[in-house]
Amino acid sequence: MSQVLQRYMDLPKFISLLQTKKLYLAKMSSFEDALEGGLTVSNFFGISNEHKWLDMLVNYSWPSSNESEEERKHSKENIKNRTEEINNRMFSTPFGSYPCCEGEQVFPRCREWIYVSCWHASDHECSAMWRLYGGDKNAVCIFSSEEKLLSAVKASSLCDNLELNTVNYICHAHDEFEGEPLDPFISKSKPYSFEKEVRLMSWNSKIDLLEKEQTNPDSGLMLDIDLGKAIEHIVISPYADLWFKAIIQKVCSDAQLDVAIEESSIQMNPIRSLEEVMSYGEKHGLR
Repeated sequence: MSQVLQRYMDLPKFISLLQTKKLYLAKMSSFEDALEGGLTVSNFFGISNEHKWLDMLVNYSWPSSNESEEERKHSKENIKNRTEEINNRMFSTPFGSYPCCEGEQVFPRCREWIYVSCWHASDHECSAMWRLYGGDKNAVCIFSSEEKLLSAVKASSLCDNLELNTVNYICHAHDEFEGEPLDPFISKSKPYSFEKEVRLMSWNSKIDLLEKEQTNPDSGLMLDIDLGKAIEHIVISPYADLWFKAIIQKVCSDAQLDVAIEESSIQMNPIRSLEEVMSYGEKHGLR
């Protein structure tokens, strides 16, 4: 069964989505969390040669006091081979492989050219998500699913990859990526695990990071989306003003978006009488 996905947004973002019929994917470098798309302590050694050169300097560069000419010749040959080995080291990214000698400069550029739309994976609303991502109290939550979202979004001609990935929550100090090039970009610090994030991601794997600017001049990517296909139903924020639902109904009608618009389950009052039970059952089609 396809995972239920949610997207919490304030009114301006929702209206923009309806009017443009485009889903905005932000470049990863714009995220507040500095660890987004970053390396773990262990994985740093996979993209850098610094530790290799330090080892070479300390253990191989200095001749011993009683070293013979033959031993010194062998040592020089060993240094030559190790130097060649270090210079030939490569690391993998979603944009191909690059030499480790460029790793510390090149790897951070990946965050500039990967575009992401963040969704919350859950069958039910999340109070914390309303508070954090609903913005103003007048906000909505779009309900979709992995299957619906992927089928509704059209890939851009600028990018040759479009996929959904579930975020892994890790400790960047102690954990280690499994080895897939995309791992650093679908991982997030454990304190954010309540977000249960699924990422719609797009990027152009043919980009040469060595030729790209250090900073992407664009803030993100706009993708065409079939809203009728993507949106299952809409939920109104439990903190919204009384008039807000009517506004959402109107803007959806104007955009010819025919989906159910529901009140938040957080607004449900406690049941104290049989009359309230019957009223609630009738309202929600229960028996």
